[in-house]
Amino acid sequence: MRISHKKYDLFISFRGEDTRTNFTAQLHRALTDSSIESYIDYSLVKGDEVGPALAKAIQDSHMSLVVFSENYATSKWCLDELLHILQCRKHHGQVVIPVFYNIDPSHVRHQKESYEMAFARYDRDLAHSKSQLDKVSEWKAALKLAANISGWDSRKYRDDSQVIDKIVEDVLQKLSLMYPNELKDLVTVDENSEDIELLLKTIPRIGIWGMSGIGKTTIAKQMFAKNFAHYDNVCFLEKVSEDSEKLGPIYVRNQLLRELLKREITASDVHGLHTFIKRRLFRKKVFIVLDDVDNASQLDDLCRVLGDLGPNSRLIITTRDRHTLSGKVDEIYEVKTWRLKDSLKLFSLRAFKQDHPLKGYECFSERAVECAGGVPLALEVLGSHFHSRKPEFWESELNLYENKGESLPDIQKVLKASYNGLSWRQKEMFLDIAFFFKGENKDIVTRILDAFGFNATSGIEILEDKTLITISNNSRIQMHDLLQKLAFDIVREEYNDRGKRSRLRDAKDICDVLGNNKGNDAIEG
Repeated sequence: MRISHKKYDLFISFRGEDTRTNFTAQLHRALTDSSIESYIDYSLVKGDEVGPALAKAIQDSHMSLVVFSENYATSKWCLDELLHILQCRKHHGQVVIPVFYNIDPSHVRHQKESYEMAFARYDRDLAHSKSQLDKVSEWKAALKLAANISGWDSRKYRDDSQVIDKIVEDVLQKLSLMYPNELKDLVTVDENSEDIELLLKTIPRIGIWGMSGIGKTTIAKQMFAKNFAHYDNVCFLEKVSEDSEKLGPIYVRNQLLRELLKREITASDVHGLHTFIKRRLFRKKVFIVLDDVDNASQLDDLCRVLGDLGPNSRLIITTRDRHTLSGKVDEIYEVKTWRLKDSLKLFSLRAFKQDHPLKGYECFSERAVECAGGVPLALEVLGSHFHSRKPEFWESELNLYENKGESLPDIQKVLKASYNGLSWRQKEMFLDIAFFFKGENKDIVTRILDAFGFNATSGIEILEDKTLITISNNSRIQMHDLLQKLAFDIVREEYNDRGKRSRLRDAKDICDVLGNNKGNDAIEG
């Protein structure tokens, strides 16, 4: 589900006589080709005021794109549109993207050249009316505010098609941030999200700390999706530690700067313009999330490049290791396990596809939620395990999880419920993905598993349905750390002797088995 329901993805404000038949028409076509639902008013004759239909179209859009051209300020209609757009930005968090088409942004910001002439006419023609002069002051303030928002300057690009491609890419990225897959079923906001929302009002740098599966990343994505529209430059950097290990810390650093500065980053940029980058970021209002950082040196490198952010900027860091945050944040927030009512909602979404239990399953659901111990990942996995099951199954399974004298069962035991419900082949696929294919392309993994006799297409679908894996937007198979650890534990428990286990991953184990010739036919990979 989307975070909010709007009729349009984008509202386009433009001066018809400047750009209707060229730039704006090409831009609208490119947006449509990318399946972006945009509202554009091609009326040749405008009234004196923005009518209710057009005002509603602005409010019914997730974003507004304002094309500032040479004669934009000569249209009172355009200036009133801009006022409505900025009101929606202020009160509803609407994203605004300014595009400066063949015009210097400073002319818009400070009303120079053609903008100065337009306002000289307004000052002269409307001098008889105080209310109209007040409106002129509002227009000037709106132009200054809009021109200070990070946007696109067409003069920096070779031709219109190049800047249009960049604008479409930017719009798609911002839309994807509004509709993150991880939030599609999460209709409840738990107390952790409420707490951090309050902290963001006054605390510039916040560390979110907690165990695997507790919901750190989901909280960070909720905060990002809710607040990013109010900032000039934003970046959500996922899996920082994992990418640093796989791709190197320089790649991660450059990715961070590329998203914040909206340009390709080279080695000379970082070394030669280090101080300039810091000054530029300090002047901007930025929102940054560094997700899953568990290495202090990695965080040191990133913070060194960012420098001291401005007073209105915000930085969120999520980690499993509290020590990583030492000296890097103003406050560390320890994620709490979920309250009963929030846990029951999330569990019900998975088990019943609605936010409350079916009639007759209330007691079963409360018992299951207690087993999950308020851990969101366990709630999701357990809810999927009980989906469409009969009461007898619930009773039998819950009896297995509930140990007398233990109020909070081992989370691994809860997570293993879905694994135990798999067929032999599905279990083998789950273990193979955990050991060898996490983060790999779904189609490639499917072909490899099919070559070994698995029905991989349906198997992967089943694993996804049971929340044992997820498929990312770029078709990569992902698995939560807690579930991957479960797979490692399952294989480790096969035999004490490493040489008899079905799979090996740890470098020391592999060297021991190969170096001492301990292996046998049981080892699959």
